[in-house]
Amino acid sequence: MKFAFTCILFFITSSYAFSQQFTISGKITDGQNKPVPFASVYIKNTTKGTSANSEGEYTLLLNPGIYEVQYKAVGYRQESRKIQLTASQAVSIVLKTETYLLQAVTINGNGQDTAYAIIRSAIKKRKQHLNEVNAYTCEVYIKGLQKLLAAPKKFMGFDVQKAARENGLDSNRRGIVYLSESESKYSFMRPDKVHEEMISSKVSGRNRAFSFNRASDLRVNFYDNFQNWEGLSNRPVISPIADNALFYYNYKYMGMSVENGETINKIKVIPKRGYDACFSGYIYILENSWRIYSIDLYITKKQNINFVDTLKINEQFFPVTQKAWLPSSIKFEFTAGLFGFKVGGYFISLYKDYDLEPKFTKSEFSEVLRITRGSNKKDSVFWENERPIPLTVEEKNRL
Repeated sequence: MKFAFTCILFFITSSYAFSQQFTISGKITDGQNKPVPFASVYIKNTTKGTSANSEGEYTLLLNPGIYEVQYKAVGYRQESRKIQLTASQAVSIVLKTETYLLQAVTINGNGQDTAYAIIRSAIKKRKQHLNEVNAYTCEVYIKGLQKLLAAPKKFMGFDVQKAARENGLDSNRRGIVYLSESESKYSFMRPDKVHEEMISSKVSGRNRAFSFNRASDLRVNFYDNFQNWEGLSNRPVISPIADNALFYYNYKYMGMSVENGETINKIKVIPKRGYDACFSGYIYILENSWRIYSIDLYITKKQNINFVDTLKINEQFFPVTQKAWLPSSIKFEFTAGLFGFKVGGYFISLYKDYDLEPKFTKSEFSEVLRITRGSNKKDSVFWENERPIPLTVEEKNRL
């Protein structure tokens, strides 16, 4: 009887313990103690993770267990921590600037930079990587923020100062004017079928700029030859690894680094002509597989885009399987200005729980978007538990 009671007690206490979830939280900074905004935080060999907020603060909710947590951001050396989680823990991380080592020879026999050989290899593999996943489902969290960065006191007789005060902005007419969050279940089947079910949504303020409120709005794929952003760009924007990319881009090899046993090549991409619909910035290519590891690019009004002056795109990938890498996060960051007004903001999407062998119904793609009833009625307790990116103090004051 005593043995049986002990077993029952053990079962109850164990079940209770594993029904609990704990948090790993902290702040991610650089060597100068400055926050590393939107750094990625992921459990090794899984697609479970989160992102830091604009102040470098992060929170990750997990079941009890032993985890290897990886912290990384573009331009920084990855850090890992092995954590035994039996209670909530505070873990702050310092990321060191990544050092990209130049190879001994960066100019080949034809007088070309090493970058061109890497890009040619990536172009040859483009279609393979584009088509390597036929279908998938995943969960997506999207956060959007728009801020007024500057404004005149009056504009064409309108009292901007008074309106700013009434809308919770500071005395300098600066502050958050729009803040949104949403969670969706996203389904994709090649070549271009998508279905999204929005299960929760929260919006504060008025959105008077362009926005990406759905996972399908934030969908980008640099393995496609072109990015067709209707409304935002008047022309398709050419990928740095498009079939004809060498006609539009110059490339410069910036060096290599090693992460998780993979060699990562950093390539600077430079439009050959300022007026072409091309990106500037950096693309990171994995050695041997020649797949994209991450993207850090931007376009400006020179490329004939609408609404904004500059649009930055940061995309990071992780291995869902050994042979399939998919996005872990995509961030669009923008600035715009007109008549003394200046605005800026971002939209970031986080992806988790990929399923590469989904079972779709015949009617799965009969509609592009479904909004679950009551999705905009979730209370603050729900969002406190579900929100992967913690709010900053300014954002909390806005909600």
